[in-house]
Amino acid sequence: MNSTTPALPQLRRLCAAALVAASLLIPAPAVRAAQTLTLLNWEEYLSEAVIERWQAETGVPIQQIYFDSGDKRDEVLAKPEHQIDLALTERISSGRFGERALLDPIEDKKLPNLRHVSKRWRDSCGPYSIPYLWGTLGIAYRVDRLDHAPRSWAELLKPAESQAPHIIMMEDHEDVLAAPLIYQQHSINTSSNDELRAAFAMLQGQSSAVLTYEYAITSLRDPRLIDQADMALAYSGDQLVLNEVEGIEGEPWRYVVPDEGTLLWVDCLSIPANTPNKALAYRFLNFISDPEIAALNAAQLAVATPNAAAQALLPEAIRQDPSIYPPEKVLERSQVYESRPLEATQTRRRIISALINAHDAR
Repeated sequence: MNSTTPALPQLRRLCAAALVAASLLIPAPAVRAAQTLTLLNWEEYLSEAVIERWQAETGVPIQQIYFDSGDKRDEVLAKPEHQIDLALTERISSGRFGERALLDPIEDKKLPNLRHVSKRWRDSCGPYSIPYLWGTLGIAYRVDRLDHAPRSWAELLKPAESQAPHIIMMEDHEDVLAAPLIYQQHSINTSSNDELRAAFAMLQGQSSAVLTYEYAITSLRDPRLIDQADMALAYSGDQLVLNEVEGIEGEPWRYVVPDEGTLLWVDCLSIPANTPNKALAYRFLNFISDPEIAALNAAQLAVATPNAAAQALLPEAIRQDPSIYPPEKVLERSQVYESRPLEATQTRRRIISALINAHDAR
């Protein structure tokens, strides 16, 4: 990179800004509706430019309700009185809620823009959801505080005993176990109690160096943690949001996939069965699957899109960024979640509960 080339995060924002500017040049129909679309979502996981474009086209405001772990999301969806119109899910949760008739099966004929999404990605979400974004699980780290980029999960999971708390993990019972299972060369879908116990033991050994089990983007809103955290279990794209947290100067957060491999995740969007706004929910799903809108969203969030036509619209700098679109050698070392017995999921939930309770008791 020569001295006249912008830093990659800055270049990415410039590319995203260009897409935003282009999108605003397109006239929007003056349709107005006295409704609100309620979306259950991760924080900072829907582009503001996309929200503005949707509201300009439909007159319908979007209300977002945030969760910071899959368990918290599932608690909301399990309550019959919830008023969610669309929910961010993944294959396992959408399948389980769908089988309980809490999510509607997706009607493809109502979503013409799904033709831009390949069968591979559709299969990754199953019959009760459509693909939204995808990426990897890895380590976010402070380049200004570490003398080298982490190469192994061991650097996150096996800190020296003398180190003060400096690591941010997460509360999600699936993803928090993925790292030790991958490091120990086990399947992330294992139902073996011995393998889960070994992963639990590794997390217990790490816990004295853990600042919090709250999702990094949420936890760093607390200024007390900004000066202590130098590594976090994170998703691809999180590093850009972390660099925008108030009180952090420059762009010190970077992201890496450890050598042992990673989790390849696919986030999906589902329609709860009890929403009275089904037509509006379908309209949004088709809207977010439009290549121009999907490209705008992916560029602003710096997260990979499963929409092939949208990917083709992205600037070269984004399509060639390995933190967003990892090289094939990384994908070859990646695992994906599959359905497993409910008992194995309950064991995982007990593990994360035990970790958090022991941590909070200290």
